[in-house]
Amino acid sequence: MAAADLRKKVTRQLISRLVEYEHGFKRKTVRLGIGFAVLYLIYLFCAGDYGLVRIHRLTNQHEELKAEYQALVAEAADYSYSLRRLKNDPHFVEWLARTRYGFSRPQETIYHLKFPSR
Repeated sequence: MAAADLRKKVTRQLISRLVEYEHGFKRKTVRLGIGFAVLYLIYLFCAGDYGLVRIHRLTNQHEELKAEYQALVAEAADYSYSLRRLKNDPHFVEWLARTRYGFSRPQETIYHLKFPSR
């Protein structure tokens, strides 16, 4: 009888240890899974297609494009103004021909003075 009781006691201890081991293994597996899920969510939040880094980069690109657009609009307005003046203002055409291209009227002499730079 003592051997049977000893066998039952050892069996119960072995079963309890296996249950504890299995419970601990499940707990560790669940924790590991949750850890990987948290790391994956952090990765998506910071570096994914919709992450903070990409949003920041796109915001900077948006600001640069907005500034470039404003510069192009100003340049287009300047060209439009110059074109309108070229079509309608003969004094502007004359001024442009004289200053940029060095044209003169008949019987006019143009002197180009070059000063030494200091």
